[in-house]
Amino acid sequence: MKSMTGFGMAEYADEQVQISVEIKTINHRYKDFNIRISRKFAPLEELIRKHISDTVSRGRVDVGVKIKTFQSENNAIKYDAEAAKKYMNILTQIGSDFPGIENDIKITAIARFPDVIVADEEVVDINEMWLKVKPCLDKSLLMLDASRADEGETLKLDFIKRCNLIDAACDEIEKYSADIPKLYYQQLLKSVQNFTSGVVDEQRLLTEMAVYADRCSITEELVRLKSHLANFKKIIGQNEPVGRKLDFLFQEINREANTIASKSNSFEISTIVVEIKSELEKMREQIQNIE
Repeated sequence: MKSMTGFGMAEYADEQVQISVEIKTINHRYKDFNIRISRKFAPLEELIRKHISDTVSRGRVDVGVKIKTFQSENNAIKYDAEAAKKYMNILTQIGSDFPGIENDIKITAIARFPDVIVADEEVVDINEMWLKVKPCLDKSLLMLDASRADEGETLKLDFIKRCNLIDAACDEIEKYSADIPKLYYQQLLKSVQNFTSGVVDEQRLLTEMAVYADRCSITEELVRLKSHLANFKKIIGQNEPVGRKLDFLFQEINREANTIASKSNSFEISTIVVEIKSELEKMREQIQNIE
């Protein structure tokens, strides 16, 4: 079991290139990518996306890839004399039209105009560049995966602790639930005696108690709740994405807790259920961060 939150980074450098890769992941219902890379290396984006998808199955993935190439001797810088002459002629004409303005034409000013000095566009071999980016990406993914696994282990221990607390609370509820029909019978008997001057139809009273006992029985709910808790602890031990399974199972656990509270008609049991729901709320927040 892994968390959806993690971080990984790595760097690579040789005589031709310097590469840095940084990956951050946070919780998200689906898998959502945000890859930042310069336009020159945009063809690498899909390769990066597919490669990360082998490690990350769910979550928002923010990827920053910086690639700096060093100019080789083959990358020539060209000077266009004709373009420079045209700019110079235009500037001279402006000077003639406005004689009152100081003529401050400099070489650096002309050199800044478009197309006067041009560097050859560097041709990038995407396949060759991927062979250098991929190992760097792999290292960052290893760090990311380790951080997600570490946090997942922390969450796992917390889940086990809370499941055990809820399990113990269920044992307490079970003790109180056994007395509910008896208490109801005593209350009902007292009420009937007050209205009938002590004359009681015992058979009818027992029938009424049996109906109530069946209606307020929470045995099935307790059995299902304990079963869900056991299944929950089993699932969090799996070495695969389990976030969706846990989310579904959590809803079932929460439903059983609500049913127990509504059926029991007991102050003591309702109080325990409040404690259970407090633990469940803490678990719900954590489950949202499980891959």
